[in-house]
Amino acid sequence: MKDTFFITTPIYYTNWVPHIGHAYSSIIADTIARHQKISGKQIKFSTWVDENSQKAVDAAEALWMETMPYLDMMADKHKAVWDWLNIKYTDFIRTTEQRHHNFVREVLQKSFDKWDIYEWEYEWMYCVWCEWFKKDEDLVYLNKTTNSTFPIDKKVVESDNIIKVCPDHLKTPDKIKEKNYFFKLSKYQEFLEEYYDENDEFVVPNERYNEVKAFVKRWLDDFSISRETNKFGIKLPFDETQVTYVWYDALFNYLTVCDRPHTNPLLSKQWRQDQNDMKFWPADLHVVAKDIIRFHAIYWPAMLKSAWYDLPKQILTTWYYTVEWQKISKTLWNAIDPVEFCKKYSKDLLTLYLLSSINIWQDWDFDLKQAILIYNAKLANNFGNLVNRVVVLALKIWHPQGVSLPNNVGVSLVGTLYTEIADKLDDYVYIYNHSAKEYNLKDTLDLSFKFLDDLNTFTTYKQPWQTIKDESLLQETRDVLYTIAEWLRQVWLNLYPFFPEKMWELFTKLGLEWYIDKLESWKLEELRKTKEVFNIKEKWEVLFSRFEVE
Repeated sequence: MKDTFFITTPIYYTNWVPHIGHAYSSIIADTIARHQKISGKQIKFSTWVDENSQKAVDAAEALWMETMPYLDMMADKHKAVWDWLNIKYTDFIRTTEQRHHNFVREVLQKSFDKWDIYEWEYEWMYCVWCEWFKKDEDLVYLNKTTNSTFPIDKKVVESDNIIKVCPDHLKTPDKIKEKNYFFKLSKYQEFLEEYYDENDEFVVPNERYNEVKAFVKRWLDDFSISRETNKFGIKLPFDETQVTYVWYDALFNYLTVCDRPHTNPLLSKQWRQDQNDMKFWPADLHVVAKDIIRFHAIYWPAMLKSAWYDLPKQILTTWYYTVEWQKISKTLWNAIDPVEFCKKYSKDLLTLYLLSSINIWQDWDFDLKQAILIYNAKLANNFGNLVNRVVVLALKIWHPQGVSLPNNVGVSLVGTLYTEIADKLDDYVYIYNHSAKEYNLKDTLDLSFKFLDDLNTFTTYKQPWQTIKDESLLQETRDVLYTIAEWLRQVWLNLYPFFPEKMWELFTKLGLEWYIDKLESWKLEELRKTKEVFNIKEKWEVLFSRFEVE
């Protein structure tokens, strides 16, 4: 059996169609999953919609719909976005699925039997949009006149114009008094601190990990895991008058997709165990946004420890993409539809900009002009021009008069490799592998385009468009073109996880149709070591079309 690799996207709320911020996380996960697969791993790649929440019920009522038909509609919309963007997930799970209800009730009972869950009456502030309880220090003041926020200050008196709000949603939390069940997070403080000390890369980047550690050291409060006022959700197995709280429910999605129980009594216990996907747990990588890192790096490990499950290996924390320096918000109507954006421009432009403009862990403002300039420079000009030169000049060598190729058989481009930049290629592949292993997608792209720059310099130095005019130098020209094509092939292999459709097109047009099957069968290293013959049949359409800056 192949080594396994399990990667997950954030758990997306069901009451909003995915926007470019969601696409950012999913494209990151998809790119990493593709690289791991072609490198020899058996992949599990899960994405989800979080449906068991009061927000979903309210959204359905606002549309005069029953809750489940509304959730079915929104789940279909989520899947349609990911399918259109060619996000190759292996699992799409909804929290309303019966298998998830059964699994969550099972783990709740485990923690309850372990005395990690208890009942308590409390009065707190609750943000329905975060679906989380808030303390004063979690809020900010909002000046309704200027629409500006500032930190809580005891000297400031609340008024009609100055109100306390959730900093993420700028809404006043509700005051709630309920008798709920709580999880003993405080019991796991020492365990978490020791675990962090022993696992220094559990959360990346380190800056975010330090914030998690600092929060834990201030002392952990127990947290509510249920609501008595909500009726839509997973009922507690030990008190069916209450439903489990959304975060406790949603996070166990990551394990639900690994647990595939077979209840047929005629099947042996061993067969049932062999058929489930628990071999993928613990997850290798959770991709999450910075606003939910606390739940994933603190509450989630404690919940898993309580229910006797291993902890995930690593959590990759992304920051925010903003639009005109404002967080993407439903109320501000500033969300960018990733499907419509790609239809107008291209998926390659979106992927390149999201993954190469800034490191994953830095905030960044979406800039359309900058996105187009980066795409034109790196893909349309740098990459595209090199490919076009090889194709046009190779055809010209064998058919200098532009004669049509007989029976569309094409010409074989083969020759002797020049070694001028062989060392740079070795360095590029070595560092690329290291960066990919560290999930540093920006570096892997930067390295690829840096090597393409070196290859362009080599091409300019050799000037095959000049040597092709001298018959005595035709073999040298063939060798130069073959060297360029072969070094390009190495880049194409490395860029396949980022731009799979375009790389597939390249392989096909060069007579390497079997490459996709080879890559999907974990043969990246084998292909890297192969010496290929390129079959060129005709001049192509432009590989990456340029876009004008609006």
